[in-house]
Order: sequence, then structure tokens, then C-alpha cells
Amino acid sequence: MWMKKNILVSRFFYFLVFMLSLFLNVSAQKQTDRNWLIQSYHQAYPGGNAFPDLVSLQNEQSLNSLKAIQELPDSIKQNILKQADKAFTYNWPSLTASLYLDYKLTGTRVNYENLLSERRKMLSRLVAAELIENKGKYIPQIVNGVWLILEESTWVAPAHIVVQKEGADLPNIENPYIDLSASRTALTLATIYNMLAPKLANYSKVVNGRILYELNRRIFDPYLKYDNFWWMGFKGNSVNNWNTYVNANSMQAALLVLKPGEKLDAFTAKLLRSTDNFINQYPEDGGCDEGPSYWDMAGGRLIRLMLILNQSSKGKLDWSDKTLLHKIGTYTYNMQIAGDYVVNFADASAKYSQNPESVYQYGLMFKDDKLKNYASFLFSKKNKKVSADDISDFLAMSNVYRDLEITPSKAPYPAYVALPDLQVFNARQKAGSNQGLFFAAKGGNNAESHNHNDIGNFIVYSNGQPVLIDAGVGVYTSKTFSNKRYELWNVQSQWHNCPTINGVGQQDGKQFAATDFKFSNTAQSASVSMDIAGAYPAAASVEKWIRTITLNRSKNEISLTDKSKLSAYKAPAELNFLTPLTVEIKKGVLLFKSGLMMSFDQSKFEVKIDEQLIDDSRLAAVWGPKLYRIRLISKLKEKVSDYKITIAQSKI
Repeated sequence: MWMKKNILVSRFFYFLVFMLSLFLNVSAQKQTDRNWLIQSYHQAYPGGNAFPDLVSLQNEQSLNSLKAIQELPDSIKQNILKQADKAFTYNWPSLTASLYLDYKLTGTRVNYENLLSERRKMLSRLVAAELIENKGKYIPQIVNGVWLILEESTWVAPAHIVVQKEGADLPNIENPYIDLSASRTALTLATIYNMLAPKLANYSKVVNGRILYELNRRIFDPYLKYDNFWWMGFKGNSVNNWNTYVNANSMQAALLVLKPGEKLDAFTAKLLRSTDNFINQYPEDGGCDEGPSYWDMAGGRLIRLMLILNQSSKGKLDWSDKTLLHKIGTYTYNMQIAGDYVVNFADASAKYSQNPESVYQYGLMFKDDKLKNYASFLFSKKNKKVSADDISDFLAMSNVYRDLEITPSKAPYPAYVALPDLQVFNARQKAGSNQGLFFAAKGGNNAESHNHNDIGNFIVYSNGQPVLIDAGVGVYTSKTFSNKRYELWNVQSQWHNCPTINGVGQQDGKQFAATDFKFSNTAQSASVSMDIAGAYPAAASVEKWIRTITLNRSKNEISLTDKSKLSAYKAPAELNFLTPLTVEIKKGVLLFKSGLMMSFDQSKFEVKIDEQLIDDSRLAAVWGPKLYRIRLISKLKEKVSDYKITIAQSKI
């Protein structure tokens, strides 16, 4: 029995390590000991006693938020009131044990998570309506929602509870953990407490105390007690968006409900040291390896953290002189292609629009008009709507609504962007325009956060519309972050615009990486090149594979050249290209429905086109029911090859 138990524990341990290595690139990245946050904190408050005026600032911020809400357009307020009236009679769903165990038993995580999120969404809408109307109408139903959340055994999602000693199971409340969901829930409750405590107290003498008790029990006390939560980064491991998201939410919650004193001092110091672990690992180019759709939880939450600390310290904590932090903000518009389309390598979605409030705050902090204008552009793309689905985000957006309205709306559309540390490069036909051709390409390694095996992958858009694509990410399941991750078709290299060499695809792992990453840009052309041979295992027998993508601006043409050297020939090379467009095969030409053509040497290649039906709702929402994979299969049986493909407007 003892031996069996230890075998199970051992298996779980190695499974967890493996899962995290896939998800998080656990092997530590190169770090620079910047430690900007904690150094500033110690300089501002050398003897502790931080935020001495916090209580008055809490009251001031609450009043400012109420004023900003009242200044919102009537149409927005009326829409929120309509939503709240539906929530007023909402039948709160039960979160059963069997529903929580769905993840363990079937691998499904969304059934429980969707209901969990729905509870919080309805509660936030009710709170927003009460702040608008201020008549006490919604308080009973608000307390219903608050009490149900307080009674939940855990705020941690089923997919994340696996870190407990029991693994994926019902939560053991004796072993508290803090994840994304728990931190978000904590901030929701802290915000409600800050904005409605007197009204809640009039309705019940118990509810406010219970909120504080649960925040301490589930968030503040575990945070102070434990150092082994992976996202804290205290074990020398890499961290990702979890770090900034959990830390920003937790810090804001603390500043909303705690009073100045030793506990807040200790909590703040530890949290800033943890967030420094995130900043210390960040590349100098400001690139987010998780992609634009994760930026809101990474850089977008970092600005929230810096903002609330700056406000709570009355300006004593200020990082506006840090160029890297500024670059983290500019990453947002640097990865925009056109409209909602963004450069979407790894587990990022091809269609996404960042939170305009976060982008605007970067513009304010770093006095960057491009960021402010881009924030206004995002705001306009969202039809100037304000969502009340998350009460803390609702307040943040309300506070900048008028500023965004009067700020000129403009997307920068830079002529080219080079992120040499992240090894991402993109270029467009003309600066300031989304017309003409655009391409983006990546090097890097195959152990990045939310990694896909995609070294040498590139995407092409024409007049702001997709031509060659990265499929992106599907609905998360238990397989997504497990040892079966690379069984998913959309993370495999042959389903990216990457070559299959000697019948072999790329391998996951940090050692599988691009080398000799180079780029250039002139008025006439933009180009990027890299050797991607290192992304393939020994079985591929590849010594060199130099991939170069060039945009010829004068011709509005993109060319791809692959120069390779094999140690042995085993199977034909295949150049893979993924597209959402129907393709017609002509002699030496592929015609896309968009009016573009791909030209190739038909003496070197035969063509096959595969259909990939999309049965994943997340992917289908972006691409529709199917995608097409073009395979240019080499006819050559040589160890040294030189291929060239061109993409341009059709002449047929």
C-alpha cells in the first residue's frame, strides 16, 4: 500500500512538472536583476508604514468612480440597468461536486468555468446598476450573489486545483491555492466592499465581515505564507501572465480593503518582489511571447498594478522612466495588422482587441500620444461600449471614458517592427496604412509560454485580410496543458507555415530553436531570415535550413526562399501553407480567392491541398468551418536545395 501510494505521488509529480514545462517554460529564462518595483518601494518607505493616507485615498477613489459613472452616456447606463433588471430575478446556478469533477473525469473544463464566470458576471452587473441608480433596489440580490461566492469551497478553477496533493479532484480547503480565478474573484469582492460597504451593512451586519474574512483566508494569508506557488517565481522558474494578473488583482484588492500597517507592508513587499520576477525575465524589446491576446493579462495587468501603486503612494512609486516598461505598452500596436487582426503566434487568437483602458494608461504614464491614439482607436472599434461584466474593469473604464472620447483615434500601423529578443519581425507595404501586403515571421524556441512548434512560421495578409495564417488556439481542455498537448493538430509544425523535413516535424523543447536571426528594412523592401534547422530533431537529418521572407514594396510582392542542406535524404521535403481561402491550382501557380497568387517552380514541386474541418468553437469563431493546407512536395532528391515561392496580385 505504501509503495503504491508513493508511485502515484511520484507519477503525479512528474506529470505536473511535465505539464508546467509545456505551459510555462519552467526552465528559467535569462534574467536581468532589474528589481525596479521593490527597490522603489524600499526607497519610498524605508521603514515600512506604507500608504499612510490609504483610507482617505480609498474614499476619494470611490467618490471619483461614482462621479465618472454618472458622467457616462445615458445610453450606456440604460443598457446596464436593463441587464441588471434581468439579473434581478436571476436564478443563481448551483456549482455541484460532479460539475467540478468534470475536468478530472472527462477533461472538460468549460462547463464549471462558464457557470462560475456567469455568477460573477451577473453580480457585477447588479453592482454597476446599484452604483448608477443608488436606490438600494439591487442590494438583496447583490448579497445573494456575494454570499454564494463566499460559500464556494474554492475560487480556484478545476484545471488549476491539480497542484494540490490530491491532484485533479474536489478542492481540499486545508491547502489553499491562488490562481487566476481566485484573484479575480478577490478583486470583485474587494471592489464591492469598497463601493457598497455601508449599504451592505444596512442589509446585514455579517456580510462585510465575511468578505474580509474570506479575502484574508483565501488570498492575503496564503500569499504571505507560501513561496511555492509557481507563478510567484521565487523558485527560479519562468513566469508568465499568471504572475501579473494574480499580483495586480491581489494588490488592488489589498489596497481596497486593508488598512495601513504591518500586514499590508509585508504583503506589498512580497508581491512586488514576485512581480519583479516577471519584469526581470522580460526581453529588452518588450515582446510578449504569449501573443497579443494574452497581453491584457500580462502587460495590461502590469500597468494596472503600477497605476494603483502610483495613486496609493501619491506619486512616490513611479516607474515612468523605465524604457522597457514603455515598450511593453507599445507592443500592442506593434502587433496589430488591421482592425481586429493581430500577429498571433503561439496560443494567441488571430482576432483580438486589447483593453483600451490599459493601453491608454500606458500612454498617460509614458506620455506617448501614439498609445493614447491607439487606445482611442480600440475604444472606437468597440463602439465606445462599456461592459459591466467585471465590476473592477467597469470602474476602470468609466474613469477614462471621457478622456478616450476626446482623444484622436488612430492606429499607428508602423512600416516594420523588429523584436530581436523575441525574434519576431513584421512589415507592411506602407506606414500608416493597412492596404497592400503585410507579413510577420517568428524565430525563437519551442518552449515559449503557450508554445506551438512554429519556428520559421510566417503569416501573410493582403489589404488587412488573411491569406496565410496561424490557426491559433482552440478551446482549452485537459489535453491542452498536458503531456498530450502536441497531439493537438493546431500546435504541430506541419499545421503551421513551416517545412516538414525528411518526413519529420519540429520538436518541442527549448533546445529546438532558430539561430542567426537577422532582419533589415529600407524604403524599398523589408526582410527577415533565420536558420530553422535547430528546430528539428536528429531524425530530420538537417544541417542547415535558411528561411528568408522578403517584402518588395515597389512590387507589392512577398517572396519566401528556403536554402537547405541535409546530411541524408530520406523523404521529400514538404512546404506547408495554411489558409482560410479556397485555392485553385494552375500550372506553377496557386490562385487564392482573395485575388492573390502563389507562384512556384512546378519542376521542383507537386501540389496537394488538404481540408481541415473545424469542430472547435473557438477556432470556428475566427476561421469558419474549415481551413486548407497547401503542401508543396519537393520532387528533388538532393541533399542541397534552394526553393523560392512568391506571393503577389494575380495576373491571371
